[in-house]
Amino acid sequence: MLSSLFTSVTTAVLESLSDVTQNPVSIVIFSFLTLLVIALIFATFLPSWRNGLVTIKILEEDERPSSLLFWIIGLILIVKLVQGFIIQPFIVDGGSMLPTYHNKEFLLVDKFSYLVETPARGDVMIFKLYEGGSNPYTGKHLIKRVIGLPGERVVVRDGVTTIYNKDEPNGFTLEEPYVTYKETRKNVDLTLDENHYFVMGDNRSQSYDSRDWGPLDEKNIKGQVLLRIYPFSTFSYEPGQYIYTK
Repeated sequence: MLSSLFTSVTTAVLESLSDVTQNPVSIVIFSFLTLLVIALIFATFLPSWRNGLVTIKILEEDERPSSLLFWIIGLILIVKLVQGFIIQPFIVDGGSMLPTYHNKEFLLVDKFSYLVETPARGDVMIFKLYEGGSNPYTGKHLIKRVIGLPGERVVVRDGVTTIYNKDEPNGFTLEEPYVTYKETRKNVDLTLDENHYFVMGDNRSQSYDSRDWGPLDEKNIKGQVLLRIYPFSTFSYEPGQYIYTK
């Protein structure tokens, strides 16, 4: 039990650290903290470095570099645990979710909800792409909308999406009021197993999604969009989420 918990925590922290490179804001903050940690390590052993940090007001006259060093490392670990299990920042890259989401919007992603419940049709989720073999998006975070659920058959033909499942064996046409830019050339017919989802971008004409690389493995799902923070004029809770009646 403890071993499994330790493994989960370690994996979450390492994945969170690796995600830093995909977020410009995180790169700046993490680079600053890394330089500060290095400076404090040197200051622990070299009086000249300690005096320099005192001069620029990073350390107090009577403060030991090691105490601030441990505090910063602890803070980094706490932040990474929060990002690994609870909430994580995300910046939209590209126009695959237009008009719902725009390039460079700053979002907060809820990672906790999917630990206790399964994704629902209409959720806007963030995931890491490993499907589809070799492509320029492998290993990157993408933002798409959940269209097909595990066990369902999804048919996309001439821009119309039809879902077949146990409750609707004859299929039903999916309402998609969030789609403004349609695409009629990408046709697909897929049946999902119990561990996969079908996702598409709202901008169907420019989205690289399950129509191209197939079903999304649930283990690669990171979370759902909780808040749109920036631009401040568009601040909103669960922006773009659509609740289906079926």
